[in-house]
Amino acid sequence: MIDSPRFIADALEGTKWFLRLYPSQITPVNHIGLFLRRENCAGPNSIKEREKVFVTQRETFLPEDTLTIQCTIWNTEVKPVKPQQLYAREVFKVKRRNFMWRIEEFSTLKSGLKNKIKDRLIEFDLVFNEGLDFEKKLVLNINSFDDSVKYFPLMASTVNSEGKKENCGTHEYFAGDLKRGVLGTLLFTKQLMENGSRYLPNDVLSLDCEYAYSTGTVSYEQCGYGIISPKLTNEVVESRNEHNIGKENSRIVPIMPNDLKSMYNDRIFSDTELRTSTQTSHFSAHKNILSARSPVFRKMFSNDMKEKNSGHVDITDLEDDTLHRMLLYIYTDTLNDMQFDNGCKLYVAADKYEILTLRSSCSSFLKENLSPVKACDVLALADRHQHDDLKSDAQDFILKHDKEVFGSLEWKHFMTTNIQLAADIMFRFTQCKIHEPLDA
Repeated sequence: MIDSPRFIADALEGTKWFLRLYPSQITPVNHIGLFLRRENCAGPNSIKEREKVFVTQRETFLPEDTLTIQCTIWNTEVKPVKPQQLYAREVFKVKRRNFMWRIEEFSTLKSGLKNKIKDRLIEFDLVFNEGLDFEKKLVLNINSFDDSVKYFPLMASTVNSEGKKENCGTHEYFAGDLKRGVLGTLLFTKQLMENGSRYLPNDVLSLDCEYAYSTGTVSYEQCGYGIISPKLTNEVVESRNEHNIGKENSRIVPIMPNDLKSMYNDRIFSDTELRTSTQTSHFSAHKNILSARSPVFRKMFSNDMKEKNSGHVDITDLEDDTLHRMLLYIYTDTLNDMQFDNGCKLYVAADKYEILTLRSSCSSFLKENLSPVKACDVLALADRHQHDDLKSDAQDFILKHDKEVFGSLEWKHFMTTNIQLAADIMFRFTQCKIHEPLDA
């Protein structure tokens, strides 16, 4: 099950919506399921044959390995107006591996040869068997020992006498397949024996296996207004990288963010103030800009709330520095001089005021700056705010650096204040130790 980032439909009373995708639908079998959901409420669905989406019509449904889904939502009780276009994008982390299996004296082998391959999360066997028709086959038996594995594609190739790979077939499996155990035929030996000089030089079969797996961990997510195009987005990212690297392009200064920053710093035509509990600093701002960037502020200034007419907003749960950083991001879309502590506080502020791009930026910063003494804080933060992606990264970091983390004072404190989270980590740690590869 995969959920898209939440998006807010202002025209539908500011309700939150998301798309839910089941890549391997349980009923009917071999289908994928797509559901549009409002928070705490079910919605319409669409079901497609999995074979069409991932195999026979892959280029149509998954150009550049990207699935694009479009839906329209409207209120039947209100006369339709000009539609508001929203988008949400999610990119998943994929880990890739490969290995070479060399089978010597291939023509003399007997049935039953087995080679066990272990990954941290996946174990599978390559088996040389003889079927009921007395034809020898190479088969693949896959087992997943971790429920976090969501997707597993495998490509097998023979290495011919010229040292070139020849594809023997690609197989794709989902969580349900892996849990049941999968037996997949790779290739028939009859074809190899008939072309021995090409595929069996010196009577040696070289089988190259490339595989990848995804645990469903999100590496990037974005939500906003307008229409998003995969190709256009890639071009924008590439040109932005060139601006950072090229000598000439690096001199280009973004004009609009600087102008908006001047509006904020110089209080040009400001029409509201944000006040923290210290009462020492009043931050002047503009209702229209706050409303455009935050659905929470939009509700404050649109509905009959005290902030609409009082000329100020009391924000007693944020420090001056955190509020200043949040406002700079609202006006300029930039973050400066980020440190771990202010990154955590800014993440909380972004989540409260539903500034999704800021929350995503803070999340990325925290992931990149995980350390054995900070990982527990990030895990607790992600759990409080129900951010599964950040939580998963923090858990993975702790398991990867188990000796440093489990021996720290931070972990000792964490076990007393977050008992369930600590128990979950220790369970995953135990599972990894049980199924980790044995030393040769």
